[in-house]
Amino acid sequence: MTHIITPSQPAPQMKAIRFIKYLLFSASVIPCLVAGAMASRVGAVNVNWFLLVTVAIFIAQVGGDYLYYYFTHYHTDQRDAHTKIFAGWKPLFVDTLLKPEHTVFAGAACLLVSFFIGVFFWVQLGNTVILLAAIGGAVAVFFTPLMLRGLKEPVIFVTFGPLVMVGVYYVLIKQISLDPVLASLPGAFLVTLVAYLKSARFEVQQTESGTVVLNVKVTTIRWLAGLAYLSLVILVIARFIPVWSLAGLLTAPFAWMVSTRIERQKTVVNYLWATVYSLIVYVVTGLLIALGFLIH
Repeated sequence: MTHIITPSQPAPQMKAIRFIKYLLFSASVIPCLVAGAMASRVGAVNVNWFLLVTVAIFIAQVGGDYLYYYFTHYHTDQRDAHTKIFAGWKPLFVDTLLKPEHTVFAGAACLLVSFFIGVFFWVQLGNTVILLAAIGGAVAVFFTPLMLRGLKEPVIFVTFGPLVMVGVYYVLIKQISLDPVLASLPGAFLVTLVAYLKSARFEVQQTESGTVVLNVKVTTIRWLAGLAYLSLVILVIARFIPVWSLAGLLTAPFAWMVSTRIERQKTVVNYLWATVYSLIVYVVTGLLIALGFLIH
């Protein structure tokens, strides 16, 4: 029988969910750091602009988070993870400063702040900013229906890979370039791995040995991790990324451990902690790649 986890999950599971809740915001911060470090190779970077565009992207992710929670919380769908593995997950400040029914207004307010920051950059840089901001805003607004149609991983790959990198790079260097698109690939594959692990298509089942996670494809996890590290090596060989960024390969053994942990132990708590570890791998790899640009 299929088992639905209630919001009152055991403490170890809720602890892992809290880690995931906060670490997920690295999806917007890490590509900004890599793009900023990459831009510093080309010329002097306006630190204030870098911070402002990073804040805009971060707040847009927070806004999308609120909207995602609102529409899935009040319009429950069997493809939605909140009714299964991640039950009990809530965005920032919900049930403390915000009531669940007000998250739609919080999401709209966050997107409005990002919009005004976008207006500032539009005045400074021109119409290209409108296109980039419009795509990002559309992702935040329409993420839930796209996710429920099985497009979560492709949307995450494009948004927190090429889109964010190109946007930040353009703000700092004032030109559209293929370089940030290519440099985004290792991080894009790893953040997609995280998205896959947090996918809503999994089921949980109560067995004699406890609650286990079903339908997790370990080969998918290994392919995404493998493509991340392979693209990193190829980009270094092709000189799109400095050789110092190969330090990102240091996280490869830990990415492998994520897949083996899930393969051997499919209990819910192990699955949740594997998701936490995949986020740590993503963050550390991104920081090492960014550091490589700065050292170079």
